[in-house]
Amino acid sequence: MTGVITRPERSGTDWSRWLRGPADQPRWARPALLGIAVAAGVLYAWGISTQTPHLYYSAAARSMSMSPHNFFYAALDPDATISIDKLPGAIWIQALSARIFGAHTWSYLLPQVLEGVLTVLVLYRAVRRLSGPYAALVGAAVAALAPAVVALDRGNISDTMLILLLVLAADQAAATIVSGRTRNLILCGLCIGLAFQAKMVQAWLIVPVVAAAILVAAPRTELRQRITGLGWFSATALVVSLSWMSLVSLLPAGHRPYVDGSHDNSLFEQVFVYNAASRANDGFSVGSANFTTGGKGTGFRAELVLGPDSRFDHLFGGGGGRETGWLIPLALICLIALAWAARRRPRTDRETAAIVLWGGWLLIHVAVFLVIGTVNPYYLAVLAPAIGALIGMGAKAYRQTDDRRVRGLGMVAVAATACYGWWLSAAAPGWVRAGLVVVAVVLIMVALRARESWATALLLGTALAAPTTAAISVVADGYGPLDTPYESAQARQVTRGFMASALISARELDEQIAKMPGHVKYPLVTYTSALGSPFILSSGRQVPTIGGFTGAAPVPTTAEVARMVDDGEVGLVLLTPTDDDRVVWIRQHCRALPGGRDGAAVLAYTCARH
Repeated sequence: MTGVITRPERSGTDWSRWLRGPADQPRWARPALLGIAVAAGVLYAWGISTQTPHLYYSAAARSMSMSPHNFFYAALDPDATISIDKLPGAIWIQALSARIFGAHTWSYLLPQVLEGVLTVLVLYRAVRRLSGPYAALVGAAVAALAPAVVALDRGNISDTMLILLLVLAADQAAATIVSGRTRNLILCGLCIGLAFQAKMVQAWLIVPVVAAAILVAAPRTELRQRITGLGWFSATALVVSLSWMSLVSLLPAGHRPYVDGSHDNSLFEQVFVYNAASRANDGFSVGSANFTTGGKGTGFRAELVLGPDSRFDHLFGGGGGRETGWLIPLALICLIALAWAARRRPRTDRETAAIVLWGGWLLIHVAVFLVIGTVNPYYLAVLAPAIGALIGMGAKAYRQTDDRRVRGLGMVAVAATACYGWWLSAAAPGWVRAGLVVVAVVLIMVALRARESWATALLLGTALAAPTTAAISVVADGYGPLDTPYESAQARQVTRGFMASALISARELDEQIAKMPGHVKYPLVTYTSALGSPFILSSGRQVPTIGGFTGAAPVPTTAEVARMVDDGEVGLVLLTPTDDDRVVWIRQHCRALPGGRDGAAVLAYTCARH
């Protein structure tokens, strides 16, 4: 007599069974994952009510929350005269939050906190599908505690939504490799298409990675079947990616805002030229939005962006290294070791698929960030899921090996990682660096005498000590996505001081304008949306902006500016020094207010009739 042997169900209440997780996972897996998710949520949310949000994106979210028309067309200003210079996928979520909870600082930031925690949970599932719960738990912890991720998820930058959707795409790719179902591959394409709505062309970087993983490891015996599935995947990703911009482009231009980031009111130019080809150029700048910041007189962008002068600092030194470089070398070592160990495994081996998926994700992003001319530090958070997955897989393999040579090399790699972390922490307080040395020495010495499982945990603690300390410093210092751990006082003056003072000044000026006698249609006009966004955010009133974010948008024209002034519609105008024809006209026909000078970052003119 034969029977079916089944795994016994776990006893206990519904709550306790949920807490322990499915029967096919270790009892410790779900509680540990929930602990990591809670810790991540605390780090991301701590003090967000006192954070200064990104002024441009939060102003857009406030304007978009005011009406369905503004929401759909991604209007920057309440009257919807110009759009934001990005696709609005991530800002839509912020606008919904502002619509539901009101125009509060935390309502713009809350969506990113939730998205960051969801990313941790989805990454665990994606890694577990191919590599098991131990690797998944380590990967989730590494990604959740990465300084770049902690800083990013404390703000309202679109990259948080991008990363969540890309991890969801990787999860569906892993599901395809496990099951062979085309449905999962189509869902993967859907996630990539939605990620495109959040961060445009960057979402497509993992398309070749997914394709390679499916071609190499999907359990379809026929190559033709795998290619057909990839056809559905690619078509879905492309259609969803281009859907909103194609629809808006077909609608009458007169009924929608002018598309910022373009010279001919084109979303395709905005996405594929301004936000793609131009960004790869060493000479890319933000034009007149690059205000001088006082002190040394350096530009706003110069303090925030990793430029082309030292591409090494994009990832491995300086601000880029402090943001995400800590564990990249260790992840690459894990990738090489895992690939070598998998060289004789069958094509459909799940570990091989995971190596292709996460290794490809890491390599292609590292290559892109080293090649392009300028990198905002928060871009680098997209590396965290792949770094976490590879280190998790490496920790699992190390824990299971009996090869003394492998174990010795692993310890050397971790010791080198600790030394590298100490070097990257050069700007940290002296006691922090001393503490890192003590922690590394103690943990490695204990690991030399510990059992395999404990030795692996101790070595992970050694490798994670420096980046985790940097992540905690981000929270302790009240930093956000524009900051890097242990940044200089000059950079902090830009990311903390300049942003906060701009918002305070906007509120003060709004109060003064409200008390002024008389009435004009536009009490305030600014040159560039970057200069106007604090006023839109603080008041929710229309503030016409000239030239879009960089000053390069051809709206309004000089003739339109002249008409507005001649009709008495304009009160105060704030300008940045530039030779733009519209600014020249204002300076010739309006009166400069006292206190301005040619070298000032912002000049004030009154165009009101007296």
